Order: sequence, then structure tokens, then C-alpha cells
Amino acid sequence: MNRLFDAIVNDSSIDFPTATLDLAVWEEEQDGYHLREDAREKILQILDAYEPIDLLDMAREIRIVGSLGTNLYVEDADIDVHIVPNDFSVWDDDKVSALRKWFREHEEQLDAFIMKHPIEVSVQLNPAQDLMSDSAYDFLADSWLVGPKIVSRDYDPYEDFSHIAGDIRSAVQDADLLMGELKRDVIDFEVIKQAMNTMPADVRQRLHLKLKNKLAEIEKDIETLYSKRKEWTDARRDASRPESPEQALQDVELAKKWKDTNATFKFISRYKYMFVIKELEKLIADDGKVSPEEVDVIKNIVGV
Repeated sequence: MNRLFDAIVNDSSIDFPTATLDLAVWEEEQDGYHLREDAREKILQILDAYEPIDLLDMAREIRIVGSLGTNLYVEDADIDVHIVPNDFSVWDDDKVSALRKWFREHEEQLDAFIMKHPIEVSVQLNPAQDLMSDSAYDFLADSWLVGPKIVSRDYDPYEDFSHIAGDIRSAVQDADLLMGELKRDVIDFEVIKQAMNTMPADVRQRLHLKLKNKLAEIEKDIETLYSKRKEWTDARRDASRPESPEQALQDVELAKKWKDTNATFKFISRYKYMFVIKELEKLIADDGKVSPEEVDVIKNIVGV
């Protein structure tokens, strides 16, 4: 890898550095970092628990990808486990999404954590994409494909990414407007509901219709916020679609695009937009509807 490329990919992490990789996950030995045996056993246990198919049997490679292979991590950073399948023809985006959903739904039941790090499992349909990550560790071969990466303790992510501050503001501008609209609709709903308690029957009937319409507006607000979250996620995915391992490791322009787009996504996540929208999505996941009782849940989520 050339020096220019090294400087470009020197990081899309937005966290301040620690002294080492996380020693709850890795062991530091004379020849470098290796996955701790108890961490390996926990990951194998989680993979083996998947009920629809035998993941270990269908895996050509298993990789640990992302910030946990660097000294730029936070205590609750995901342990991203990517399975490269033997047979790509039996997988598509829908099946990968179903697998990811299964693990999310069973996370507590499986105790899918190492310390505070949740183990996130996915199937990688573009293996070259992993090579654009901050780090990539071959779980089966116990070797590094990319990294590990130790940056200087004086690294400042806010300084490094000061040039994308405008991109971050532009990316969240619509979400800020949508979140404000949702808060106003929730407050209006509460005002109308309280008013109904003191109104005569004919007025209550009219306000009941208004209350129903306000619920529909809240549902639309949440659906629109979901579209915004998907837009951010798609932008991040589309910024890192190398056609080959060689392109992933050598394409300077692709590396620049990935670094800045990935950092923008991470800042959006840091500012809780992703978390808040995901929590709101749960309320309409089954039928697209919000019940009057769930408005109280929304109030807690958005801070009204």
C-alpha cells in the first residue's frame, strides 16, 4: 500500500485513541494482537446458535471488521462478524437482512456481548468491501487482512474531520425539521386528548376525529424519518463498493469517498439520530400504526 493511500485511509474512526486494542477482545503478544480464546469461544457459540442454517458449515471465511481492530473504539462498539459464504448464489440482500434481524431479536437471549460490545453478525456479499475497513481479521486463520491499526495518542478526530462539518449539517437538516414536526404533533395530540376530558359529548366526537388524524400525522412523521435513516445507510453502503480486493486496497478516490462518507455516518450515529429513529420504527414495525398508548413512548424517545 502506498504512503498516499495510507494517509487517506488513516482513519474514518471518529473516536479518540486508547493505548491499545481492547484487551477484553484481543491479547497482545510479541508477534502482535490475537483474538482472545474466550472471545473466540463466545463468537463460535453465537454463530452456532443460529437456527435456520449451520453458519459455520457454510462459511468460507469469517471476519471481524471495524473499529475493534484499532485503538479508536468505544466501550460499546459493535464486534462486526462478517461471514463470507462458500456459495453466494443462495444469498441475497433479503436473506442477509433476515439473518441480521434474527440476531438482533435474539441478542439478549443469547447474551451476544463481550463486555459491553454487542456481537453483530452478517453475511458479506462483497468480500472486497471489508478490505476498506479500519481493520479486518480472519477469524478462522487467526491472521490480519487489514490492520491492526494503532494511531498516535495525539490523534484528534474533530480536527481530522473538520472539513466534513458542512456535510454533516446538510445530512441531518431534514431530520431536524422532521423531528421538530414529530414533537409538535405529539404535543398537539396530548393537548387535544386533555381537552376531550372536559368537553361535552358533541365536541368530544369532533375532537376524537382530530385526535385520530393527529395519530396519522405522527405515523407519517416516523415513516419519513425511517426513509431518512435508509438514505444515510444507503449512502454509506454505496460509498464502499469496490469491484475487487485490488481496488479496495489501491483506489485513492474510492478511499477518500469512503473515509468521509463513513465518518459522516458515524457522526450522525453519535448524535443519536440513528438510535432515536430505530426506536420510533419499532412502534410501527408490525402494522405501520401508532396506538394512543404508544404516544407516551414516543414522548420519552424524542424528549417531549
